[in-house]
Amino acid sequence: MHEDWGRLAGRWAGIRSEHIDVRGTQVHTLRAGDDVDGPCQLLVHGLGGSASNWLDVIPGLAHRGPVLAPDLPGFGRTEPPSDRAARVGANARFLAALLDRVGWGRVEVHGNSMGGMLSVLFASRETERVTSLLLAAPALTSSRRDIPQLSKATFLRFGPFFIPLVGRRLLERAYERMSPEELYEDMAAYIHADPDRVSSELAEVTLDNIRFGRETPWRLPGFALATTSVVWAVTGRQALERAIREVAAPTLIVWGDQDRLVGRPVIDRARRLRPDWELAELPGVGHAAMVEVPERYLEVVVPWLDARLASGPSGPAPEPATGELRVQDRA
Repeated sequence: MHEDWGRLAGRWAGIRSEHIDVRGTQVHTLRAGDDVDGPCQLLVHGLGGSASNWLDVIPGLAHRGPVLAPDLPGFGRTEPPSDRAARVGANARFLAALLDRVGWGRVEVHGNSMGGMLSVLFASRETERVTSLLLAAPALTSSRRDIPQLSKATFLRFGPFFIPLVGRRLLERAYERMSPEELYEDMAAYIHADPDRVSSELAEVTLDNIRFGRETPWRLPGFALATTSVVWAVTGRQALERAIREVAAPTLIVWGDQDRLVGRPVIDRARRLRPDWELAELPGVGHAAMVEVPERYLEVVVPWLDARLASGPSGPAPEPATGELRVQDRA
């Protein structure tokens, strides 16, 4: 744990670790930009991730205003207060409790993968609180007729979690037979279009998170429970799609066209439900743009956020030319 992450990489200077007591749970967070007069920004990581997934974009966001990235209960260094705390519904409620604890009112919310799902659920319930919503490859629904178009690798990884004990046992076996380095390489090859793009410092932090997880008894059960909860939420569809319809905040989806986890049918379904949501498509990028190509993530989201901030709470949002932006591949 590092009080100031600049000790590991100079570009992370000013990012600090802080534990916050939220209803008796010691929540590990990353914070930056508290001295900047600007919008508060909440960053929500994905399944199996942690707040450190956002390290390479936090400095760019902190120039705009305060940034808070938590380890969700059951992930990173935040031990869940109960067996059920890692579920999707519980973690969506946790976000509101965390913001209440730090005294933040209106916020811009970024969510990746499962964090995108949580952000949608949170924004649908806290319509006056969320001013802008950034969904990086959000784990949402797809039309049933489009399910066969989704990646076979995704079915193999997540299908067993329809039966929770089966999914957990397969996860346990993976932990038993693979070293932390092998687990990281397997994850990186699945998540990223090009794992070599990930900075060496961030790769080492992610590997350290995997090592910690193998040594910590509550991490694997939390991951398994959260995975089952995500699978059920996506396939159950009704509650999640109702939440999508209820989101009031301007929303931008950031999606890489090489995403093996969240396929194009998921993005198309979200935009059919919400044609007002905008899409920034990143050619040649995988599931976690803020990790794989952080500079391109910032190039897309910062101008978009600043434009909405400039329009004011009562003014009209800027009109997109087509509702869709395809960001050129510079790899």
